[in-house]
Amino acid sequence: MFKNYLKITLRNLWRNKLYAVINVLGLAVGLICAVLLYLYIQDELSFDQYHQNAENIYRIESDLQYADKSLNLAVVPGLLAPELQKKNAGVMQTARISDLEPKILKINKQKFHQKGLFYADPSIFNVLAFKPVAGNLSKALVAPYSIVLTKTLAAKIFASPKAALGKTIILDDDVRYTIKGVIEDAPTNSHFQPQALISISTYKKTSKYFEKWNSSNTVVYVKLKPKVDPKTVETSLEAIYRQYMYNKKYNAKRAMYLRPVTDIHLYSKVDEDYAITGNIQVVHIFIAIAVLILLIACANYMNLATARSVERAKEVGIRKVVGSHRGQLIQQFLTEAVLLSFLAFLLSLSLLEFILPGFNRLTGKELAMHYTSQPQRIIGLLLITIFTGLISGSFPAFMLSRFKPYQVLKGKFSHSKRGNRVRKGLVVFQFCISMIMIVGTLTVYRQMQYVKSKSHGFDKEQVLSLSIMEDYALEKFPVLQQKLLQSPGIVAVSGTSSSIADNSFNESGMTIEQANGEQQRYAVQHYFVDQNYLKAMGMNLTKGRNFSPTRASDYEKAMIVNEAMVKKLGWKKPIGKRINYGPGKKRQAKVIGVVKDFHLESLYKPIAPIALRFIPADHSETYYAHLKIRPENLSQTLTYVKKAWQEVYPNYPYNGEFLDQRFAQAYQADQKRGQTFLVFSILAVLIACLGLFGLASFTARQRVKEIGIRKVLGASIPQILALLSSGFVRLVAISSVIAFPMAYYLMNQWLQNFAYRTGIHWSVFVLAGVATLLVTLLTISVQSLRVARVNPVQVLKDE
Repeated sequence: MFKNYLKITLRNLWRNKLYAVINVLGLAVGLICAVLLYLYIQDELSFDQYHQNAENIYRIESDLQYADKSLNLAVVPGLLAPELQKKNAGVMQTARISDLEPKILKINKQKFHQKGLFYADPSIFNVLAFKPVAGNLSKALVAPYSIVLTKTLAAKIFASPKAALGKTIILDDDVRYTIKGVIEDAPTNSHFQPQALISISTYKKTSKYFEKWNSSNTVVYVKLKPKVDPKTVETSLEAIYRQYMYNKKYNAKRAMYLRPVTDIHLYSKVDEDYAITGNIQVVHIFIAIAVLILLIACANYMNLATARSVERAKEVGIRKVVGSHRGQLIQQFLTEAVLLSFLAFLLSLSLLEFILPGFNRLTGKELAMHYTSQPQRIIGLLLITIFTGLISGSFPAFMLSRFKPYQVLKGKFSHSKRGNRVRKGLVVFQFCISMIMIVGTLTVYRQMQYVKSKSHGFDKEQVLSLSIMEDYALEKFPVLQQKLLQSPGIVAVSGTSSSIADNSFNESGMTIEQANGEQQRYAVQHYFVDQNYLKAMGMNLTKGRNFSPTRASDYEKAMIVNEAMVKKLGWKKPIGKRINYGPGKKRQAKVIGVVKDFHLESLYKPIAPIALRFIPADHSETYYAHLKIRPENLSQTLTYVKKAWQEVYPNYPYNGEFLDQRFAQAYQADQKRGQTFLVFSILAVLIACLGLFGLASFTARQRVKEIGIRKVLGASIPQILALLSSGFVRLVAISSVIAFPMAYYLMNQWLQNFAYRTGIHWSVFVLAGVATLLVTLLTISVQSLRVARVNPVQVLKDE
């Protein structure tokens, strides 16, 4: 029976090549979208699943409330891990890591900036899965000043990974580390992507804060014994907090909990985090897009199949006369649809090899099919293909199999009103999805343009940031500053402890004088700047004065605050207000100036209260230099900056970066998602156009005799085109009424992620509606024009 269905299907496809091509192409485009999104979604959901016993591995996170602020943190005190293992028998093992600032790595004559450095417990290799390349990992991180490199970093420095063992590398210009092991790079679907791991015993020797309960500086992983309830461990964490960490004096509260390691990538939204994180909302959106695009492709097939129902009605009648029952006809039409889906699937896999590299560049992923190593992917995609075929063929199969043989064989066959409504409903559905995606794309574009153009409260253009990094290099900053100012292309050079947009500022509780004179504790972001900072950054004082090196009291007794702090505290006269930034009167400062609000972070977050402190005279806090550069002769000025840097710091690689580029990186993920959304919007519209072609063909065939009569009565071609188009214009209007409220709601939800956002302008809906209408008219005009030009004699000669 199946063999017979297959023959009939192939014969029909061969006889109707145009419809076969359109059907296969529409389904192929839909399946390509589904395959790409399937790979993306599967990759996002697979993060950290590769760890052995991943279901028993957790990370300790905490909710911290202090002063007037709440924080979600990934870091906890380093002492917590051994104490937890001691107090709870359900804990099999713990492992701590702590990230380092980028360091200058030296070996022989090589030197370069190296990111991705972490202190780690020896047990890290027992808790998280790392594949060994060389060395004994169980002992590699036991001794102080031991280091384990990834294969990529080892290959960058040495001839081979094994050649790295036992060698010495230098960090911080004078600290030597012995390479005790080499590991494979972490998989791309790991939230933790280190380049090198340093023994945590080194951290104990070099930091006085490591073994303090009031210092949160490490990330702690916990591996539980099988079937242990995480709630019992959280109870132990609460007991440890009460015993060692709670301090009434600071009026801070902390609740610690366990986050499954497999949830970190998509669900963890914490501060002080090193993890590569995604967004579960994006995954849900992409799942919805994949399903909707497939449904658009299915609707295409339905419309094209019903457009041919007149031609196939007699075939159905004859088959029923010779004994075929309805169930057999349904099986035949479903077989035809599934076979077309398989042809489309094969075409989509062929095209995928060319499309996937571009999709990877667009999303920043490294996706691949892995036909042999991951056969479950092919099985999953085959199931999607079969499902697509069954959905596509269901309506045509049940509709065509209902035809009465005596009606169709006598030529009395006509299309039902119900069938017409279903076909129009499918087109409205396609229009709605297309419009929602167009509105979404335009809204994302407008928001990204708004972010780029919105003032950040300072002039980020032509501001170059240089990281000095090492403590013993700070004292040479005045020499660098003098050299740089000799260039006519440099307007100002400022020293600061933090660089905007890289989260290097401090935040702590300060006791501040309120408008009524009372003292209250607030969370304040603060960092050190010199007297040139406001000029270099293009910031403006609205009240008071700048710091002055001639006033000795400015170094410890003065602060400049932003307008957000003034507003929050209700100060009418902020100058002279007192701020305690530590215990005792020696750590009390007065406000000497108010600076216009500016963004320390991206526009995802609102401007918080900020305090600027005067940088110490010995430049012990000058970790960054900010240069305001003239736009003229920019390349020559940058060459001069590099030369001056190398003269002052011959042992440190140049690391200049413009602030506008750094801010752009903060929105890179949303920009990539917006571009991805645009691509799928275009593909959705393309598939919908194929569906329109089918319905236009169906409508034209239905009304060909009516058009012939109208032409005999004197109707012109433009009048006939208007007649054939009016129904589709109504469908576009109906779709707009349905789609626009949905699009408004969805995009308004997305915009809530930004503290500063553009509105959803009416022009977005006008553009979406006009674009859909123009594409519709262009698509149907191909069929409409052909029918409008037909000779009425040919269509009316049988009447």
